Order: sequence, then structure tokens, then C-alpha cells
Amino acid sequence: MPKPVTLSTKQLTGHSINNESIASNSLAGDSLIGEIPGVFAARQQRSVRIRDSFINVGVETLNQVRLKDLTVAALCHKSGNSVGAFYARFQDKDAYFRALRGFTIESQDHQAMTRFNSETLKGNDARQTLETLVDLMVDIFTSRYRGVLRESLVLILEPDDPWAPMRSSALKIVSTLQENLADCFPQHTAAETNTRCRFCFQLIVGALQNDLVNDYHVFTTRDDSLRKGLKEAVWAYMGLTN
Repeated sequence: MPKPVTLSTKQLTGHSINNESIASNSLAGDSLIGEIPGVFAARQQRSVRIRDSFINVGVETLNQVRLKDLTVAALCHKSGNSVGAFYARFQDKDAYFRALRGFTIESQDHQAMTRFNSETLKGNDARQTLETLVDLMVDIFTSRYRGVLRESLVLILEPDDPWAPMRSSALKIVSTLQENLADCFPQHTAAETNTRCRFCFQLIVGALQNDLVNDYHVFTTRDDSLRKGLKEAVWAYMGLTN
């Protein structure tokens, strides 16, 4: 029996609206996401290339179709691989989706660590820090992984909650936000500032999650209206005026 693979990826770049492509060998980056049950090791370069082609096709295709409608046959056709090649790398479609999800989470983590850290936020005031947070989260939710995020969200009530690993990533972002805004609101206690930071993040992610499944609202990520509205909302909540 093949061993589970340790799948890794490079930095998340671009958005689904740009429909950018990633070279098949670009999924092997420096950081690791750990073992994924049901995903088998790709030891040779050709095997890695085939595995990565399945991942790329799945990420792109889920922006057009639902996971329940995505068939192994369609994945093989779009990637130019055989059904046998699929099952040599993924135990089943559930394992394949876990691989897509793992790739997405690692990409998001890299994006967050690169753009939202104490070094990049150095010198920012509270308004600029919150603006950076909104831009980061909107960019993540409108990236090429939007379809994977949507499918993870709609399965949130399943026993194997696919959104759970993303909450761990969220805690890191909130911690960075709290650290950088700790001294910005002397009118509040430290505990209140921390709570308000958590609510800002909840507000942003909640609106973006809703947009994943209901993008018909007056404020949407299809244009800049939701991005601008979220900035105004968190600025107002934190008492930051122009």
C-alpha cells in the first residue's frame, strides 16, 4: 500500500478572475502541510507532475462546478490522465478533496504570513492595519481557490468539518492583529481591544463566507463594493474616523 504523501505548495498568487495558471511542478514548495489521509506518495518526478496536474485541474474546475458534480472521469479528461493514474495517487474523491483543501490552506497560510506580520505592519497606524487585513482576506476569498473554499464551507456541518483547519489559520491572523493594535486604543482595556479585534475578523470573514454562497447582495466581491464596505465597517466599529 502506498504511503500518504506530504504535499506542499508555493505561495498563493493571483485571483480566480485572472484565471492564472501554475506550472505543474510549482506545487512543491518549501513549507509542508503534513500527511493527508488517502493521498499516496508521489516519489518520482513524473508521478509528482501527474499528481500536481490533478490538483491544478481540481482547483480551477471547482470555480465552475460543485464538488458533488465533479467526477473522476472529468478530472482525468481535463488533466489528460487516466483513471488508474488518479487512483494511484488518491484513495477516492474524498481523499482528493482533502488534498485540494490542504493545498489551499497552505497557500492561504503563506499568503497571510507574507503579507500580515509584525514586520510588514511596522509603522502602520490602526486604520492602515485594518485596511491591510481586509485586503488580505478579500484577496484570499477571491483567489483561484474560491471554489475549494466554497465547498469547504457548505460541508461545515459534516462530521469531518473541512473548515476546521482554516480556523487554526484564522487564530494566527487574529493574534497578529491583536498584537499590532494593542496600544492603539487607550480608551479601551487590553481585553476589550482584543475582543474588538476578534469581532472585526468575525465581521470580515462572515461577510466573505456569505459572499461565497450568496453573491447576489448589493455589496459583493464581484467588484470592490464589499472590500470598501468592510473597511468602512471595521473602521467605524473601532472608532476610526477620517
